[in-house]
Amino acid sequence: MLIKIVDDDQTFAKKIKDIVYDAFKNIFIDYSIECISSNFEYQYFEEGDIFFLDIDLKEENGIKIAEKIRENNFNAIIIFVSALNDMVFDSLIVQPFYFIRKDNFDRDIKITCSLIQNYINKNHRIITFDFNDRKTSIKLSDIIYLESFLHEITIHTSFDDYKYSSSFNKMMLFINSTNIVRIHKSYVVNLFWVKEIYKEEMILNNGITLKIGKKYRQDVLKKYKEYLLK
Repeated sequence: MLIKIVDDDQTFAKKIKDIVYDAFKNIFIDYSIECISSNFEYQYFEEGDIFFLDIDLKEENGIKIAEKIRENNFNAIIIFVSALNDMVFDSLIVQPFYFIRKDNFDRDIKITCSLIQNYINKNHRIITFDFNDRKTSIKLSDIIYLESFLHEITIHTSFDDYKYSSSFNKMMLFINSTNIVRIHKSYVVNLFWVKEIYKEEMILNNGITLKIGKKYRQDVLKKYKEYLLK
């Protein structure tokens, strides 16, 4: 897990780093934190999982940086940290995770760390199952979609595919996540990976397009709206 703190005030960036380091010790087993306080070149933001971004940087606009981050990593957690409280509405264009006000920093950073912990526990927990006679563990957020054929399910993840003998109902009960939604007799999708939904199709962040079955359409739209509101 790579965390990046972007603030042209080095003292304030270090303050964020110290708090985040202590807060995340109980959330992540392995993580690193980088502070970027100058030379805000876009290549520095191509990698990262969580970003704490100041909006009013001397050399750059934090919202523009966030747009670039979204282009490379749709699922990045972006937290704005700013003294410009009236920018909260402008920042919504990139769907930030939270907006920390510098004049209310102590309270807001505690809320943010708590929300991230809840989010990680829900979306990035580890699922363990039997694959080729051995135990295999994957993060829930790495599951893109499940595909059923006869009595075999293929678990498509961000790095590999796994074959598993089961039914959708049993598998969904095993995973036990409201983000895992049936969209077709042959497909179950992790809403974490959804980019767009049309009437009969769902486009995922990796470019894959899946059909939405007519009998599932209303339920899929309802659950996707609930997911976005969360």
